[in-house]
Amino acid sequence: MTQTTAATDTRPRESGPRGSRLPEIPGPGETFARAWKALRRMSTALKLLLALTVAVILGTFVPQEPVIPTTVAEWRLGTSGPGEATAAAFDALGLFDVFGAWWFNALVVLLVTSLTGCLVPRIRAFVRTARRRPAAGRNLARLTHHVELRTPLPPGEALDRAETAVTRRRFRRRRIAADDAPGGAAQLATERGHAREGGSIAFHISFYVLVTGAMIGHTFGFTGQVNVVEGASFADTRIAYDLAQPGRWFPFAAHRGFVVELEDFSASYLETPSGTDPGAEAPGDLVTGGALSTFMPTDFSSRVTISEGGEVVREEEVRVNDPLSHDGVSLYQVRFGLAPQIEVRTTDGTVLYTDSVILTEAGGFVWQGVAPVARTEVDRQVALELILLPDAGFNEQGLPVSRSPEPRNPRLAAVVWVGELGLERNRPPSEFQRDRGQQLPQPVILELGETAQVQGLPLEIEFTGLPYWSGFQVSQEPGRWVLLAGAGLMLIGLVPSLYAYRRRVWVEAHPDGEGSRVVLAGVALHRKGVFAEAFEGLADDVAHRLGAVEAPAPEPHLETTERKA
Repeated sequence: MTQTTAATDTRPRESGPRGSRLPEIPGPGETFARAWKALRRMSTALKLLLALTVAVILGTFVPQEPVIPTTVAEWRLGTSGPGEATAAAFDALGLFDVFGAWWFNALVVLLVTSLTGCLVPRIRAFVRTARRRPAAGRNLARLTHHVELRTPLPPGEALDRAETAVTRRRFRRRRIAADDAPGGAAQLATERGHAREGGSIAFHISFYVLVTGAMIGHTFGFTGQVNVVEGASFADTRIAYDLAQPGRWFPFAAHRGFVVELEDFSASYLETPSGTDPGAEAPGDLVTGGALSTFMPTDFSSRVTISEGGEVVREEEVRVNDPLSHDGVSLYQVRFGLAPQIEVRTTDGTVLYTDSVILTEAGGFVWQGVAPVARTEVDRQVALELILLPDAGFNEQGLPVSRSPEPRNPRLAAVVWVGELGLERNRPPSEFQRDRGQQLPQPVILELGETAQVQGLPLEIEFTGLPYWSGFQVSQEPGRWVLLAGAGLMLIGLVPSLYAYRRRVWVEAHPDGEGSRVVLAGVALHRKGVFAEAFEGLADDVAHRLGAVEAPAPEPHLETTERKA
């Protein structure tokens, strides 16, 4: 009986990936090197740019809190927008302030870093290539674009005339003596098209200029928004603005202090009857489906006067996309609305409130707002919820609607609230404490110029006027010229990067009896179809200048790269 002993494998185990139980973990230095290598790729920069584009689109469609805080507040409360849950998700993601979110700023920093990593090597290579003289051509007969010409001119004169032809086409040129030429014959080496790469680099550098301009404006600039009723005014001071966004280093002293008064406001509309042809006649006072027509504002403008030291210095119109600039400050027309003038007084004539109430659009040409009145003699606060129908009418169900946004037949409804409404606190009037008050069951309905008694209270309300209000954005933009320079640089770089292309042309002159045999050849790195037509025109021009006696058609050859040439 034979006993078999198992052989023991004494070979060392593999130390590679298959033999290792744990994967190799890169160290901090290797991790940073890999991250930098990935970040400096152009594909990474394009992905970051795409992400920024998506973020900008989101910031366009989602209301931004620094611009329209009231709309954002309504979205958060769920009274408008996609709902309270969706608004909470938007809030968590920072979508109500996209341009101030940490992730947006991180994307900007990563994009700038990625572009820097991509551009620095490209700029170095471009400078080296642009400074290098045109290279001599080899094996010209193997290029696809290749023509042989015979001329009675000697080689030197033939190259001179050929050089005139390429000079007219703005080629860079270099004459190579026969002893230094690869083919043993005098050669003219030319090239053109560096503007393509230069334009591409300028286009990418423009992003740096634009970011710099935006940072200057964000740091040293100021943006404020204010709503002004016709006949009222505001001064360029910090406390005058409903919403102010000063730059981090914008000083209070930078406000100019001039006074802007809204003299008059006008708006025009494009009227298209709902459910009918645009040229159809409106069906009288009866409306269908709520609104008679869809009114699109075609133009709205404000006539303002600017005063300094109590004297009027300018009187101008401010229109959409046509701002007014004064003393380095730009005044933009951004919105408008209606502001009914009301007066609330006691039955014995004591005036409790008289002012214009700025209303906001509630949809369907209906405007709404709140007038915080005062305390009455029974020590209760009074607030009026106002609903305005500029062009009042009734639909088929007999419900009141507004047929247009123009104040043709205005009706004002005032819902009266009484109680401890918290009006003494520094908060918007629309946020009064309804849970601590009582709503009177009967609203007050007023026509323009009408006075009505409040049922159950010794108060009366008068609807005295209906002026417009105009919303302005006031900006000091120290970085706008930098932004303009960046936009100009972008356009300057975009044109050659799209239309220029790199190409090389060689002219080689061989002695041929009493004349010369001239070889004209060229190659293009981009837009080869365009170069084929350009080369044909160049060949005809050179043949004409040389007085060529023979210009045979080029035989087909395999196209080679510039490196082989």
